[in-house]
Amino acid sequence: MPKYSIFVIFAFLLVAPVILQSAHATDTWYPGKGLKQGDYYSYNVCFTDWHNCAQLQMNFWVKNETSDGSGWNVVFVAVDGSIVQKGIMTIGKITPDPTSFDPNISDYTAVYRSTVSWLDAFATKNSPKAFDVPAWGRTGSVGGQSVGPVGQDKITVGAGTFNTQVIGWHKGNVDNKIWIDTNIAFPVKAIVFVDVTTGTPPPDYTLELLQSGNSQTEPAFLQVSSTTTAGVNSQCDPLNMEQDSVHNITTTDSSSMIVEYRYSPSNPHNGCPIELRLSFEKNFDQVQKYASTQYDIFTVDDQGVKISSLAQDKGRSSLVAPVGDDDNTFVLKGSTPLSHVVIAVMGTGSEGSLPDTSLAGVVKFDIKTQESFGSTNGTPETPNNVIPEFPLSSLMIMAIVIGLTILFVRMHPSLSNIRL
Repeated sequence: MPKYSIFVIFAFLLVAPVILQSAHATDTWYPGKGLKQGDYYSYNVCFTDWHNCAQLQMNFWVKNETSDGSGWNVVFVAVDGSIVQKGIMTIGKITPDPTSFDPNISDYTAVYRSTVSWLDAFATKNSPKAFDVPAWGRTGSVGGQSVGPVGQDKITVGAGTFNTQVIGWHKGNVDNKIWIDTNIAFPVKAIVFVDVTTGTPPPDYTLELLQSGNSQTEPAFLQVSSTTTAGVNSQCDPLNMEQDSVHNITTTDSSSMIVEYRYSPSNPHNGCPIELRLSFEKNFDQVQKYASTQYDIFTVDDQGVKISSLAQDKGRSSLVAPVGDDDNTFVLKGSTPLSHVVIAVMGTGSEGSLPDTSLAGVVKFDIKTQESFGSTNGTPETPNNVIPEFPLSSLMIMAIVIGLTILFVRMHPSLSNIRL
């Protein structure tokens, strides 16, 4: 009998490592793991580079495998307030990042890549990660933080209650967390903050799972049609920052800061939507940005006469980029064949406050513009306001006027309903 006991013990010792290795292998994960035809997901997300973290709903359903078997064709729907855009997005199997997409959903797929599939920067099908290792990698910021498992948590979201593994890191006075159910291909919840050096950082992105499941036919919440912008010609070119945009980096006329801009379409029609993304960066390090930058976007004619002010169109005294980045989509009110754009930086300060004008300055650039649809010359109504050259003294006067107006309204409560 003892000899059999020894045999059993020996056999157990021989097989145990294999069993443990197998168990360990099942406790690994990467974005897209287990994804299959018919799977669907619905999320509420926000992303700081998308209109300063305005809420956005993203829904997608795995329609079928690509012809070469390397990825999935996904029906993708973005519900952006009153705007709905639907199209086909193709994602890979190694990482679920978009490899191609319809032009009308290009900006939304970029948000998907920066939120829902963001963890594929650390874990992929070729390099899945376990939850018993101290770190998966480091964030890409200067002095990046170690990203890795920080515990387990039972959470409830719109899609239900989940037992999750938590991936996280600490920076400053906030904890960044991403909640993962290893049986689901994508995160259940996330709250990730902007990497800033001082103060309480705003969210970089958040997400919450609303629905998930599997259906061999397109789910009802995806059976919608894309909307068009009210009052905008249906022939207008779609916004496509990924494949049809112009990008440049320049310095203000006062050398106060660097302004990085990207706009789409690259050759828009006058009277059609255009998207303009801005970053207000420090001269000595473009990775660092000026928070709470107050500015406006003007278009002027060949003589410098104002055609439009985006802040004025929104009923505001200025636009504000809380973390140094901003994204504006608006109808282009320019001139043909060139629209002259002025980015007037008024200074820094929270919305509604008197800006610090020490960083004030101006950037000017031209956009090649096609004639408006249904117009003979593409030129808007004759303007009657002249944009000054914006020397620092003019910007300081503008800031003082804004500040005095705010002070006057605060001293007279009866006027508090007036929009500046």
